[in-house]
Amino acid sequence: MKIAHIVRRFTFSEWGGTESVVWHIARQQQAQGLTPEILCTGALDKAGTEIVEGITIRRFPYFYPYFPMPEKDKIALDKKGGNPFSPELMKTLREGAYDIFHIHAGGRLANYSIRLARKLAVPTVMSLHGGSCAIPEQEMALMLKPLKHKFSYGGIIDRLYRTRRAPESQAELLLALSREEQAKLQKLYPGKRVELFPNGILHRELPETGDFRKKYNIPENAKLLLCISRIDYQKNQKILLELLKKENSSHLLLIGPVTAQWYLEELLAEAEKWDLKERLTIIPGVAPDSIELLQALKTAYCFILPSRHEPFGIAALEALDAELPLIASNVGGLRDFLADGKNALLFEDNDADSLLKTYDRLHSLREQIIAGGRATAAEYNWQSISAKLTGIYRELVK
Repeated sequence: MKIAHIVRRFTFSEWGGTESVVWHIARQQQAQGLTPEILCTGALDKAGTEIVEGITIRRFPYFYPYFPMPEKDKIALDKKGGNPFSPELMKTLREGAYDIFHIHAGGRLANYSIRLARKLAVPTVMSLHGGSCAIPEQEMALMLKPLKHKFSYGGIIDRLYRTRRAPESQAELLLALSREEQAKLQKLYPGKRVELFPNGILHRELPETGDFRKKYNIPENAKLLLCISRIDYQKNQKILLELLKKENSSHLLLIGPVTAQWYLEELLAEAEKWDLKERLTIIPGVAPDSIELLQALKTAYCFILPSRHEPFGIAALEALDAELPLIASNVGGLRDFLADGKNALLFEDNDADSLLKTYDRLHSLREQIIAGGRATAAEYNWQSISAKLTGIYRELVK
C-alpha cells in the first residue's frame, strides 16, 4: 500500500507536533511493509526530494495568493497559519499511483487533495493536528495578521478549482486528537465518520547530563523548570516568569522553534523588566533527535506546559515517559490523559495564582505523579497506534 502523507510543511530544522506525528507514523508504516511518502511545500526549507531512513520526502514550490507578500510576512505564514497553493504537489499526487491520501493540512492543500482524490477514486483520511475547532478567535486573528491590508487573488484560484467548501466536510474520515474535538466535529458535520485518534510517543532512555548545564550557563544547584514547545503565544510561556519571580532558586529553560518573533521579544522584555534574564535560558533550534533534548529532560526538576489551548500535547507525554513530574494547564486534549494528582498537576488556564499554588503542591506529590505518569506514557506507543491506522486504511481501500 502506497500512502501519500500531505503536510503543509515538513522540516527537521523547525520541528513541531505535526512533523513529529507524521514522521513517527511513516516510520511505523515502513516497518509494517507499507510505502509511505511525505509530500509538502518547501516552507522553511527548500524544494526538492530527499530520502531519510528510507522514507521519501518531497518538497514542492508554493506561493500565498496575496499581494504584496514581503519576505517577513511569508516567513510568518510559513511558521504558522499559512494557506499555500502548490500546483506541482497536486501534479505529483495525480501521477503518483497512491492508494490513500492522508491529509495533515487544512485549507487549499486539503481541498485540492480531496477533489483530486475523488477524481482518482482514492480514499481520503484527514487528521486535524491544529485543533481547528478549538482555536480561540484572538489567536486566529494573530495568525492571520500577516494578511492584513493585502489584495487576495486566492478566491479566483479557488473558484477555478471549485474548492470553496470546508475540507472537513468532504474527507471520508476525520481523525480527531481529543474527545472535545471529536464532539465538535460530529456536531458540525452530522453523519460524518469521526474517529478518536490520539498521538503517541516512542520510549527513549535518558543519557547522562554531561556538561549540559555548563554549556548553557545553568547553575548546577538551580531547580530547572523545563518547557519544550514552540515559542508562541499559544504556548503561553510568559506566565512561567511569574513562577520564576517567586522561586528564587529556580532557572527556566525554554526549548523550541520560534514561531512568533514578536512574542519572543515580549517575553524577553518582560524578563528584563523583572530582572530575570540571568535565570532564563532559551534554546530555539534543537533537532528532534538531539541528545540535548534528552539531557534537558534528565536534568530538569519538573516540566511545565502552560498552553492556552492544546489539541493533544505530545510534549506532555514525553515528559511523563521521561519520569519527569508534569505541571500543565487544564485545557483541550491534555484532559484526555492527564488526571490532577494522579499523573500530573493541573492549573487553570492563564491563571498565575493557580500555577503558583499548583507548583507548591508538587513537593509533596512528586513521587506519586511520576509513578502515575510512567504508567500513562506506556499506554501511548506509536506501534499500536499506527497498527490501528493501517487497519483503517485497509478498510477504506477495500
